[in-house]
Formats: sequence, structure tokens, C-alpha cells
Amino acid sequence: MTNSTQKFSVEARAHRRLMLTSLAIAVLVTTIVLVTALEFSGVTDPRQLLDPGALVRWALPIMTTIHHLAMSLTWAALVFAVTVIPHNDDSQAVHKRTMSIALVAATVWTLAAVAMIILGYADTSGQALSGSDEFASQLLFYVFGIILGQAWGATAAIAALTATLIAMVSSRTGITIIAVVSLAAVIPLSQLGHVAGVEDHDGAVNALALHYLGAGLWTGGIVILAAISPILIKIGPQAAERVLPRFSGLALIAFCLVVVSGVINTVYRLDSWAALASVYGALVIVKTLATVALGLAGYLNRRLITAQGARKGVRSRIWQMIAGEVIVLSAVMALGAVLARTNPGAERIREPDITPAEVLTDYVLPPPLGVSEWVTQWRFDWLWIAATVLPVTAYIYGVLRLRAQGQTWPVLRTVAFVSGLVVLIYMTSGVPNIYAPILLSIHTLRHLALAFVVPMLLLAGHPHHLINRLVQPRTDGTTGWYEIVHGWKTSTVGQLLSRPSVTAVLVVAVAVGLYYTPMFPLALNTLIGQELMNTAALVAGLIFTNSVLTTSAGHTGRNRQTLTVLTVAIAVGAWAVLIAVSPTLLQPEWFTELGREWGLPPLSDQHRGATSIVLAGFMPLLVMAVYSLFKPDPSTTAATSAATPEMART
Repeated sequence: MTNSTQKFSVEARAHRRLMLTSLAIAVLVTTIVLVTALEFSGVTDPRQLLDPGALVRWALPIMTTIHHLAMSLTWAALVFAVTVIPHNDDSQAVHKRTMSIALVAATVWTLAAVAMIILGYADTSGQALSGSDEFASQLLFYVFGIILGQAWGATAAIAALTATLIAMVSSRTGITIIAVVSLAAVIPLSQLGHVAGVEDHDGAVNALALHYLGAGLWTGGIVILAAISPILIKIGPQAAERVLPRFSGLALIAFCLVVVSGVINTVYRLDSWAALASVYGALVIVKTLATVALGLAGYLNRRLITAQGARKGVRSRIWQMIAGEVIVLSAVMALGAVLARTNPGAERIREPDITPAEVLTDYVLPPPLGVSEWVTQWRFDWLWIAATVLPVTAYIYGVLRLRAQGQTWPVLRTVAFVSGLVVLIYMTSGVPNIYAPILLSIHTLRHLALAFVVPMLLLAGHPHHLINRLVQPRTDGTTGWYEIVHGWKTSTVGQLLSRPSVTAVLVVAVAVGLYYTPMFPLALNTLIGQELMNTAALVAGLIFTNSVLTTSAGHTGRNRQTLTVLTVAIAVGAWAVLIAVSPTLLQPEWFTELGREWGLPPLSDQHRGATSIVLAGFMPLLVMAVYSLFKPDPSTTAATSAATPEMART
């Protein structure tokens, strides 16, 4: 054995001891923080009414911590397997360990979610744990009839499905699908925001979803990185030099989600700065300070990784900081579990729903829609805001990188892309978000703007060309932005949905047909339905617009694309006529029962919806048809986008 090999072996053993020690300390510190926080907050104190017993009072927050950690590890392991860890012969051991961790974590996640159902019911009903038939029958009602039970039941089902699929599937595509399935757990878990007593139910739910997502990927990612690092060190520095920058970018996004959503959740639950003096406020302050410290450590680590990560001494400092982050992040997650059980004290207590609008929509009826309301009325949808901020940041960063490389990028493209995202935010957080459940005319305005206006502006910004010019394809089998775009174009589904005749049917079915399916009442009655309908409109619009505006076609094909757009415009125009003259009100049991005394009657407002359809659907389609007919030669655009990518692999 050579001296260099001996030194490398010694370094690998020292690193292994470091990571094992950090994981052991993380378990110890998390336990100490959890117990201390529970005692400080009084969560485990006996209750005067409906006390389920000491076992439930202590077991529930402990099991919550275990559940969140296991879920985080599952999410992070699957995301690592798809996007971070190279898929080559040298990294097979890393990939195998990651998937083994995912399987174990998903199994623990499933068991913890089931335990949360049982403990949650005992806590809600104030009963001690029991094996009686009465307890079991009431537990079933809790799972299927109470929002808390439904949320935990759906989470347990997703966790069980994830664990089963991990054991059965090993392909990259399969693991990608499993990752998406597992991340869907944020949907039922975010419904816990519904019981927080806040007035903005939708905002609380969406902010909680973002918090779960950010905290899970950040905490789980750090632990996974620590767990696989001994193998990375054993393979050699090249593997770590690929894994660390990729995780660093993921951690940066997750950190931003955690901080912003954490602030939003705190604002929802506390009514003043003075409330920070409460027990809840003290825990929030401690958690915030720890999170900020972790963010600073992550920033310093990212600088080391991107600047001089190849140097041995620097690599050692990077791994030492990661070991410290494992300990602190695990403790922060325990604090979060205690916070979820702690009474904010100065919480905004919501009055019972007493008006028809409150009963149906969870909100007080908004004021009459005048000119000023179009500017002053806002109800932020944090999911769509996050989905907007991330791409606009990436787009502007990409444009700046191009200019730094001496390349040009048309200003109008940037204006169009940013304008599309501004319209997206307004449609999901401005007046349309508030009045869409109240006025059908506003609902159709939002729906068709998402289907036609926003996609047209976004694709006019040519984000796919920006990706092609800046991002190199990965050669190690992982999935990045280039692989996502290229994979969609070359897939069977992507090729099918590049045909204008197919996408025209799709967009008409979504833009018009959904109003005559169970999706429309679901969108009116539930937040999940609303988000699904918004997403369906946007996705269908993007697919259709891409097929008629950016897909290469000769002169004959261009004429067909134009005719397809005009056909869709005619279909939308025909729907506008139908809405304008129809004597039948869509969803009368909803729009007539809101208790709205201002504005036009529901049927008259529906007739006015024809104007919204023309403005947000028919007119943009005409603009699209004109552009389709006179758009530049695709070969010219392709040549412009063929510049050699100079951005380092991401």
C-alpha cells in the first residue's frame, strides 16, 4: 500500500467517525431539545378537561418529531437519487445506500403516520389509549369524518405507497415518480393549517405546505449527505465535487422556503409584536435564531464549495460544517414539533361562520367590486407566489449570466416573461382570487387568463432557449433542467402533445369543459380543487401555446397551426355566446346561496362572464393566431440558440 493510499484510508476512517459521531450527537441533542421544549411550553401538563393521559401527551410530540424526520429522509433520499447522485459505475454504492435509507425511512414514516392517527384521535377526544370496540369504531369515524384524521390517514396511505414502490422499483423514471408521490404528502399535511384558528384559511394552508416542503428537503438532505459522505470520500473527490454543489443549490431554495413560510405562519398565529413575549413567541425566537445561524453556515459552506472545494483542507472544513448542521437542524425540527402543539396565547380566535358566504367560502363576503377594489383587494396565494418567484429569479439570473459572457438577449423577451409571471400572481393573489368564488364572471376571467394570457407571455420569453444556451446536459445519468426539457420533448407523451390538433382538444376541454364537470364544484368548495383547476388551466395553456408558437413547422405546418388557433378561438367565442344567452345558471346551489346583495344577480353576472371570456380567451387567441402566421423562421431561432453553453454543469 502506497503512502498516498494509506493517507487516503486514514482520511476516510476519520471522516466516517466524524459523521457517525455527528449523527449520534444529533439524536442526543434532538432528544434533549424536545424534552426541554415540552417542559418549557407546558404541552405535556395535565389538562383540566379531556385529558388523554400522560402517555398520549408525551408520545404525540415525540412521534410527530419521528414522523417529520422520517418523512424528510424519504423525500431527500428520493430527490438525491434522481437529481444529485451520479448514475455511473463508481457511484453505484452511493445510490444503493441512498435507496436503502429511503426504504427504511419510508417504512418508519408509515408506522409513525399510523401512530399519529391513533394518538391524534386520543388527544382530540380526550381518551386514553384503549383496545375496546368503541375506541376502534370512533377511531374510524375520526379518520374518515374529521379533517385531522383525514389528513393523517391520507399521509399514512401516501407513506405506505411510497415504501411499497421503493421496494419494487429501481429505474430512474420509476424513482422520479415515487419522489413525486412522496412529496404529495404536503397536500394532506398542509390541511392542518385549517384548524389553526386563523381567518385566512387558504393562506395558512399554503404557507404550511411550503414550510413542510422546505424544512423536509433541507433537514433530510443534510442527514442524507452525512450518511452517504463516507462512500463519497472512499470513491474520491470527484464524486463529492458533483454532489455538494447540487445539494447546495437545493438547500438554498429550501432555506428560502423555510424562512419566508415560517414568518408567514408566525404572523398568522400572533396578533402583535408583544405576543413574542409569550412561551410560543420564545420558542419562535429560538427556532428563528437557529435557522438564521444555519442559513449563515450554509452560505459560508456554499462559498467554500463553489470557490475552492477541491482542496483537501477546504473539503475537511466543508464536511465538518455539514456535521454541525445535521445536529442543529435535527434539533430545530424537534422545536417545530413542539411549536405545532403549543398554544400561541395571543392567537387570533376566529368567530364562528355566521354568514352564508363564510359557511361556503370560509371568508367574509368581500365589498362590492368597484374600480378601486381592482387595486386594493389582495389575498395572497403563497404557493403561486413561490412558483413565480423561483422562475423569475432563475430567468433574470440566466440573462445576467449571458450578458456577463458577452452574449445578448432581447429585452422584450425578458419583459414578456416577467409580465406573464406578474399576471400569474395577480390572477392567483389579487382580485380574481377573492371574487372568483363569488362572481362567475371573475372566475371565467381568471381561468381563461391562466389558460391563454399567461402561457402566451411566458413562452414569448423563450425560457427554453435560455436553458439551451446556459445549461449543459449532464453526462452522469442524473436529472437537471436540461434533461427535464429535453426529456419532455423526446418522450412519447411530449411528442404527442406537440401536435396542435391534439393540444387544441386538450385546452378546450380544460378551459371550457371543466365548468361542466365535477371539477368546478370541487374548485368552489375546496382549496385543493381550486389549485387543481388553476394548475390544469395553466398547464394545458402552456402545452397548447408551445405546440402552436414554438414548435418548428414549415409553411404548410404554420398555416395548420394558425387554423388550429383560430378553431380554438371559435370554440371559445361560441362558449361566450352560450354563456351570454343561457337561461341556466351554472352551480346555482352555490352562487345563489352566498347572500350577496350587491352587484348583478347571479344569472346576469354569468351573462356578463361572456365579456370576460372574450377579453381573456378570444382576444389573446386572435393575437396568437396572427403571431403564428407571421412568426420568424424556426431555423433562425434555432441558430440563435445554438451558442455553445458556457455555464458549468449544475
